[in-house]
Amino acid sequence: MAIMKGNDIIGLVGPIVIKRGKNGKKVVQTRPRQYTQHKESKRTSKMFGFGSSVACLIRRQLSSTIGSMHDSGMVNRFNTPIKEVLIHCFNEKDGIFNFEEDSFSRLAEFEFNIKSPLINFLWVKPTLTLDGNTLKVTIPEFKIPSQFTFPKRTNTCEISITISQLNLNQASKKHELYYSFEINANQQSNPAKEIVFEVANECLCVAAIGLDYSQRDNNISTMYNSKLFNPANVVGALIIPGVYVEPPAPPVSNIAYSKEWTLEAKLKF
Repeated sequence: MAIMKGNDIIGLVGPIVIKRGKNGKKVVQTRPRQYTQHKESKRTSKMFGFGSSVACLIRRQLSSTIGSMHDSGMVNRFNTPIKEVLIHCFNEKDGIFNFEEDSFSRLAEFEFNIKSPLINFLWVKPTLTLDGNTLKVTIPEFKIPSQFTFPKRTNTCEISITISQLNLNQASKKHELYYSFEINANQQSNPAKEIVFEVANECLCVAAIGLDYSQRDNNISTMYNSKLFNPANVVGALIIPGVYVEPPAPPVSNIAYSKEWTLEAKLKF
């Protein structure tokens, strides 16, 4: 209800609220309304939170390649397609995700720094293929400098590839896989490479490739990459077919044991 304060009416009048602001001026606004989330909106809200967690874990597993020098909007740009895939693939009746091998294919060619897209420096297209539990990243032969660009004041580049491994239905993760090689500006070309990784059943595997440039003089290297320049993108993303097989328990021993799989609370939906 409203009350009179001097010549002013303060309080609730029908659908509006009249009050005084900090500067003494009168403020008129609509009455706050309470909204009750229905079942579908609650599920969607929970899925969006889960999608952000999945995207965060993928980025962490790819950090050896993509680093932290991304553009300011990258996190939201990367979250969005992952959330959409999760919503599409969730089976509400069974409470599990039903993924196809190519469910996350829309992640392919995602650029982690739109200020320096990798496609502007590597002018051939790497591909991702699967044969059983063997995941292959193929980089075609490329000529230098026509198909691979070195920025001014750089003469070497480390090309790295990282593969993430997450099992969304088992709420677990496996160690990421990594490979790198170096090229230099005085090469005329670089031969085709086929990099082979062994991956686990039922995993979401996202492959990222990045270019880390530097200037090397007398065995002293000066890093060139920065927040404004860090070419890296997604080669592809695949769900590995098959059924998750729980690894055997470690032997009883005093020797330190590194777990092959680790539970990840953020993957519990």
